[in-house]
Amino acid sequence: MILFAGSEERGFFVNETAKMKQMQVMYLGSSTSIEEHLNRILEQSPEYLVIDVEQYGDDAAELAQKIESIQRAKNCEVVIYAPGYDRDSRMIRELAQRGMKYFLFSGSQSGAKEELERCMAGYYLDFTDLPDEEADDKETRDLKGRRIGVTGVCRRMGTTTVAVQIVKYLQLRGYKACYIEVNDTGFVLEHGRKFVSVHDEYFGRVTYENVDMYYKQENLNEILKQDYDYFVFDYGAYSEQGFNKTSFLEKDVRIFVAGSKASELGYTQDVIKNEYYTDVKYLFNFISEKEKSDLLEYMEEKSEETYFTVYAPDQFEYIRNPEMNRLLPVEDRNPEQPKRNGWFRWKRKKDKAGGAA
Repeated sequence: MILFAGSEERGFFVNETAKMKQMQVMYLGSSTSIEEHLNRILEQSPEYLVIDVEQYGDDAAELAQKIESIQRAKNCEVVIYAPGYDRDSRMIRELAQRGMKYFLFSGSQSGAKEELERCMAGYYLDFTDLPDEEADDKETRDLKGRRIGVTGVCRRMGTTTVAVQIVKYLQLRGYKACYIEVNDTGFVLEHGRKFVSVHDEYFGRVTYENVDMYYKQENLNEILKQDYDYFVFDYGAYSEQGFNKTSFLEKDVRIFVAGSKASELGYTQDVIKNEYYTDVKYLFNFISEKEKSDLLEYMEEKSEETYFTVYAPDQFEYIRNPEMNRLLPVEDRNPEQPKRNGWFRWKRKKDKAGGAA
């Protein structure tokens, strides 16, 4: 039997693999703490236990310790379902140090299914090259590229446009930046198939209008080894079932794209009140000039971390937005242009004046 600690919606990819191997599947449903799943797990005798760690709000160290205890008690193969996580994130590091070796990182159902089948065949990732705790130091992280997470409070907020515009802004400032799709919209693959672009299907990279875009989350570890100064992650909509809260919170810069319509303010308010999201930036999209002062008043103590976009009809053409300099205050790395020497022009004017006399 395969026991999935999580909802059937999240673990649907397990069904086909189980059917192929003539195994039963049992879903425990979603939970905010592994403690709520613990007794039900211990009551079963699974051959494989797949744990969706994204659903839990437990501290990474405590969660890893409990999962290790479960593995010892049940003598089953534990597979960690962690779509969108970085391999060197605290959560993954804690689990690897506790002996976990089977991980599913893909955010798509088909990708997760392939990874599960590889795990069940005995293939696992080598974590001996994981950085130690010092990797959490800001300066060390800077050397490997800063990571920016962008998500909308709900669907159709223009989150992808904002993420691409951030990449374009960073490029304009002289940095190498890329876009990483951590959602199920299929935006990148669609561009690879329908538009003139450079498409590396094996690596999962589409280059369109000078923007490198990645869509295979299972290759995230290799992507993060590429020579970029910034990695911009598009998490889609916060309100969606598949939103990866923990992965988003581990990013160096976290941005919520919000809106002011009646249908959007409720979602925005949910985020503002959520204690998990204390150190985030709020970027309002599609806002008229007359609304801005009212919104800043509405945001109260979070007004200093509130920003506004400008209209960008073509997401791949950067539209100048003064707010970007405040949202991401990065140094301009472009080589300084030599200043024109106006002495000769001044001298010619002086000579001409002298000749006329």
